[in-house]
Amino acid sequence: MLIDRVCPTLALVVLSLCAFPLSTTWAHPPRATDFEVFADGLDGPEDLAFTRDGRLIVGSVEGDIKSFAPDGTGTILATVDNRIAGVTVLADGRILAGSVDGDRVWAITPEGDASIFVEGVGGPNFIIQTIREGRILASGSSAGQIVDITNGTAEVVIPDVEFPNGLAIRESGGRRYLYVALTLASQVVRYRMYDDGTFGEQELYAEGLLLADGLAFDRSGNLLVVGGGQLNVVRRGGEVENLSDDPLINWAANLAFGQGPGWSTREVYLANFGPNFGDGTDVVKFRYNHRGAALASAGLEKTGTCSTSPFLPTRTPVRGGAIQCPQRRGTRRLAVR
Repeated sequence: MLIDRVCPTLALVVLSLCAFPLSTTWAHPPRATDFEVFADGLDGPEDLAFTRDGRLIVGSVEGDIKSFAPDGTGTILATVDNRIAGVTVLADGRILAGSVDGDRVWAITPEGDASIFVEGVGGPNFIIQTIREGRILASGSSAGQIVDITNGTAEVVIPDVEFPNGLAIRESGGRRYLYVALTLASQVVRYRMYDDGTFGEQELYAEGLLLADGLAFDRSGNLLVVGGGQLNVVRRGGEVENLSDDPLINWAANLAFGQGPGWSTREVYLANFGPNFGDGTDVVKFRYNHRGAALASAGLEKTGTCSTSPFLPTRTPVRGGAIQCPQRRGTRRLAVR
């Protein structure tokens, strides 16, 4: 009978799928296409980040913080007295901008008012927020440290790191890790993040990444890495491969997936720092065949929390801002286009 022939075949297919499970990464290898200049006329852009209301923020070696609309039109939001490296956007809308040579982090309001957020960080190069606890972490490149700057002071949480640069956070197998680009070692390492706020020992995640600088995960768990004029990807199994040699990649220092109204999470933006440490002039974008991961961690937004930080108002909704409170009314999944 037909059923006698079909059933064994179906069983064989099911067993094959169990033995060799399909994965999004395996079925759809990372691919970068359609490179084009998004914005030009910049002065050494080194990092970029998106606001929740749909603006692209870009820092520069001249101390300018620029804000761009999806159509590429831009304005100077603020100017500070230091060259800017890493930038990130807090949940309350303020921008944090790290100054490697000034050993300080600036805070810029949505209206463009600038003030010093924290001083005494040895070369703050990249800044990241955690979603779960609302901690703000910065890589202190010249000091060789990862510091917690949540409350406006610099607390060393990971010492003895060889020139840490770009940062990323991802959960894997029920464990949460902080990923760190070690530029001089051309490596990416990671540290397990524990619920009590401490970190585990350093683990090598990938090597052979020339002057690894900026990091960004996609939703499938692939890690995009820029540095040394290269755009590479670390696959979920740890394999490193060159993603593109497009001539528009001009020693990009950082990258970010599109976020917010008017932007696509399948487009990636590169800050072209330039080979002479700040002679780059543009931001480039390209199409990517995986969506960008939610910023920092699991993509959940705390709601109805209160703030213990003197730098933020109370009862601020957060997506990784400087908030850490015992009460929590609930979570909701962030909308990602």
